Amino acid sequence: MKYALTASLLVLAACATQTEPATPTSGETKAEPEPYYSEYPYPGAPPSPVPSRPRSTPDDFDPSDLPAPAAGYGASGSKVTKDFLPYIDIAIDEDAANSNWGIPLEDLYTRIRIVTLDPQARDIEGTASGKYTEAPAQRNYKEESRGWLSRMMGSKEVSRALLAEFEIKKPDVKATEALFSASFSSNREQGESWSTDQSLALYATPYFKISSNTTLTAKLRMQLSDERESSGASANVMASLTNAASLLAPASSLVTYFSAPSMMEASNFLDNSVSTLFGRSITEQTVSTMAIKSWSDRPILVVYAAMPDPKDIRDTSNREMLGGWAIYLDAPIVSVFTSATQPDPEGYEEWPDYRGVVGADILAFKIGEELTVYDYIFSRLDLFDRISSLNDFPEPDLARLLCTRIERGLSELGFNAADSSAGVWAAATSDQFSAAASELLLKPSTCVAMQRWAELNGIDTSAETTETIYEYEYEGDGAGEFDEPGEY
Repeated sequence: MKYALTASLLVLAACATQTEPATPTSGETKAEPEPYYSEYPYPGAPPSPVPSRPRSTPDDFDPSDLPAPAAGYGASGSKVTKDFLPYIDIAIDEDAANSNWGIPLEDLYTRIRIVTLDPQARDIEGTASGKYTEAPAQRNYKEESRGWLSRMMGSKEVSRALLAEFEIKKPDVKATEALFSASFSSNREQGESWSTDQSLALYATPYFKISSNTTLTAKLRMQLSDERESSGASANVMASLTNAASLLAPASSLVTYFSAPSMMEASNFLDNSVSTLFGRSITEQTVSTMAIKSWSDRPILVVYAAMPDPKDIRDTSNREMLGGWAIYLDAPIVSVFTSATQPDPEGYEEWPDYRGVVGADILAFKIGEELTVYDYIFSRLDLFDRISSLNDFPEPDLARLLCTRIERGLSELGFNAADSSAGVWAAATSDQFSAAASELLLKPSTCVAMQRWAELNGIDTSAETTETIYEYEYEGDGAGEFDEPGEY
């Protein structure tokens, strides 16, 4: 009984010593619990920061200089959780290539442009004054160097490279560019050598035509290698690989049916060379896919990268800022044959202005290695017999067939509607057709391409006898079946 009473007293004393919740006095309001939002962005959420890394010098790029991200499900209110890619940060703005307020890109040409975000690269006066040479150097060759005894005992090669790969569907295009590379080679045969290469501004692709279902996949990849066996392959990584790949790249300024395989071969060469070079490596890669519908002057992707200390590429805590790059869609153009434009009579868009354009220049336009528009129309389409027939007997139906076949072939090559019509006009005015055949082909009533050409050039067709313009379907004996664009 005595022990039970003592226990009861202890319990009561403990309860008496517990602190009561504070009661708000007059004039004070009780703090409300922070509301829980299951969806982001929540009201008043701060904008998501542009990925960046700590800077070691005051001259490095400040991410606050970048434009704010566009509104969208990934633009604000996001939380940084874990960093599984310690050397790469990337931000994507899909609205920059797919929005209702941008310039529609269908049937126009664009290309991919990459520009550094380093402000020093744009400061002509600052660079000319020499003030940037006073900033602390980001790479110290003396610290990376090894003594002669270490070189005698074994070789060492450290390579670091940042690659950007782009794969476009509709049309099928693939391109790979090296944005940065740094290498250090030390061995007893060749001594020591360093190489650093950085891309400031470049075009990753030639112009390509945008269709209604064009998509872009961008892959940013960091490759790190620390080899203890001398292979001699890491010296000047980006220069050697890019120069070799450029030998395979197409000479055409437009991605076409014939130049796309060469671009694929060059891109695969660069990928395979890097994979072989970095046999034992650390690889980080991020992949982004988006539809290309419209154009704006905002970047579609921004990438920041850091690189490890060459003494230990595994140590992610000892990383230094490498730089940032913005990836844009270049301003669209309406023609690859002329840079001149004219306003649309209805005021909605611009049309190409072909005044002053020579047909021979259009026919000499390169669409592949040692292949021109002239070669394609008069050799690859296998129209020799039909052209001969039209020269001997100028018949409207045969002229319509030739006109439609040439236009369709050029369109499937990668030319837009306006340039395809210009190609038909150039072919019709060439030395392959007689005067009567040429006159028949150039009539706006012959086919859709010539009707479009007349509209683009302000040709008055009111005095001409109007005929129904339609797609002519040839019902012959099957001769002239083609494996290339232009077949029926």
